[in-house]
Amino acid sequence: MSVILFDRLSSFLIFECNHILFSDNNFEVKITDHLQKNNYNSLIMGSSRTYEGIHPALLESEKLHPFKWGFAGFGPKYNYYFYKLYKKVNKKPKTIILGVDYFVYTLFSSPSALGELNTGPDTGFTLNYLDPSILLLKNKKKIDIILKDIVGSLNPAKNAPKRDIEEIQSYTGSHKSGMKNYKVYTERTRRFKGSAFTKPPGSEGEYFFKMLDEFREDNVNLILVVIPEYIGTFRTNKFQRIFRMHLKRLKKKYENIRILNYNYIKKFNLGDASLFLDGGYGYTNSHLSKKGAEIFNKMLKKDLEKIEY
Repeated sequence: MSVILFDRLSSFLIFECNHILFSDNNFEVKITDHLQKNNYNSLIMGSSRTYEGIHPALLESEKLHPFKWGFAGFGPKYNYYFYKLYKKVNKKPKTIILGVDYFVYTLFSSPSALGELNTGPDTGFTLNYLDPSILLLKNKKKIDIILKDIVGSLNPAKNAPKRDIEEIQSYTGSHKSGMKNYKVYTERTRRFKGSAFTKPPGSEGEYFFKMLDEFREDNVNLILVVIPEYIGTFRTNKFQRIFRMHLKRLKKKYENIRILNYNYIKKFNLGDASLFLDGGYGYTNSHLSKKGAEIFNKMLKKDLEKIEY
């Protein structure tokens, strides 16, 4: 009985702190003001890999004027609701560039980020106190994200990325020397745990498909971009073929989708550690460095200019 009471009380306090800290803000006012001052014709969305990898300042051209809203904790659920907000306060984008990750169906959207959108109870995490399970264990992944957001808001790390609208538009990547918390593990151990490709729905897959359905209904050109990852991570995410086949099936289902995959050894120098901030054998996530992003965005810009939209 004591364990259950401790579990329920702890869960309640964590979720209440999340609600108090990350709701009732003026994000919609800020985003509306920024969008109305700029005549964007395209939208870039994605997770932290998109934040480090795709930069509007490097993609700007005569026909492409993109607004970027990609950041750590932006999973399919967040992207779905952000797109609905974007449409509400601005015209529909002609083109959407969506960074799609190997682990897209295992992502949980950040509760602090969802709280900013103020779109109702569906954006938050709810608890069923009548559930016979130990809630701290059952909701471990969600709680880990909440605690990380709470600690980050109360004690922000020095030089930590911020979800600032203006900064994200001008950001063009980070030098490896300035990212001490990031490391590329270049040594290949004899045994490292490979990562399976999680098929939908996974954590938030239902929102991923809701988003694709809405893009199609809105007649938006959707470009799915697979960003390069360090060779050790590429080998760790060993079912790349299944991932690529899944994307091809999406393209068959949705006629408005194009796929640009740069996560190939022959397409991009995945073995050059200087092009990445982190990643390695046994590590499923990898982000481009400033140097790598500059090379990648030149390739991406060239391919985007070839597309008729």
